[in-house]
Amino acid sequence: MAKRKLKKQGVTDYFEDAILLNGRTYIDYLERMKKIALSMFEWVNLPETMNARFLEMCLYYKGQGAILYDEDMGGYINTMASDGGYINLYGLPSQIMCYSYGNFNQRRNLYMHDTGAEKGEECILVMNTFERIPTATSIELFAKRLAEAQRTADINMSQQRTPMLILTDKNQELTLRNMYAQYDGNSPVIFGDKNLLTPDSIKSIKTEAPFIGIPIMDYKREIWNEFLTFMGISNLSEKRERLISNEVDSNNELTNLNLQALLVPRKKACEQFNEKYGLMGEKAIDVKVRSDLYNIVKQFESVTYDYDEAKKTEELIEGGENV
Repeated sequence: MAKRKLKKQGVTDYFEDAILLNGRTYIDYLERMKKIALSMFEWVNLPETMNARFLEMCLYYKGQGAILYDEDMGGYINTMASDGGYINLYGLPSQIMCYSYGNFNQRRNLYMHDTGAEKGEECILVMNTFERIPTATSIELFAKRLAEAQRTADINMSQQRTPMLILTDKNQELTLRNMYAQYDGNSPVIFGDKNLLTPDSIKSIKTEAPFIGIPIMDYKREIWNEFLTFMGISNLSEKRERLISNEVDSNNELTNLNLQALLVPRKKACEQFNEKYGLMGEKAIDVKVRSDLYNIVKQFESVTYDYDEAKKTEELIEGGENV
């Protein structure tokens, strides 16, 4: 009975702890990236009855959402959306099922142009991308790769602390565990039973696990940068002075295209909303990128220009010319 209990503590508990830590690491990376994705865009002039946070969450998890006018709800609202009706000429559903919490569920016609329909008959489809793909599916993959890399680094680091296996009799396992707990706790003196522990009863095997932490961290950095590029965020981690103009331009172009892939569909929904409900000027709704993300191309062009000018100045000085 005692042996079974010891086995459970020695194997099952460690396994459960590892599974728990794996899950927590994955969730940690997932939440970090989700925080970035959900805070990238700022919706301007939304009616008070609408909620930008919920709209971005719909786009993040579902790939699409809906904006509509509902008298019972007190005006303009945004909801989750699913396809309904038939597929029209442009590959879009003719109707949208607008649904949300609180048993809200309505079928609305998709607004395409000015048809003269009443306010409550149509809705605006808001797309995360033109293919209506959720951001969450890709971010979950990035989080999985980062978590696996981090846990591999954690395990490899722990192997550097204990680079050996201890071979002993099963009856002495608990004794050795208690001694190792003292060793791991930096105990200045460890006492053992001389009748139980002899040089012949304990043997060790070196695992000789190589330290691979640095290449793993480089791999993590590449995955993180790939995620940032996917989201349209500047991520050049290499020192800028080492980059040539073509490399900067290539990264800027890809980053900017990914950013536009998310921004343009949102702006299209704003245009349709303003057209449908006749909103103009200061009352028109809009969406923009927070911070300086929209100006990344200008930023790195400036860096490249400054570097080129500095190199020219340095060459002139070395050549003995006055600057």
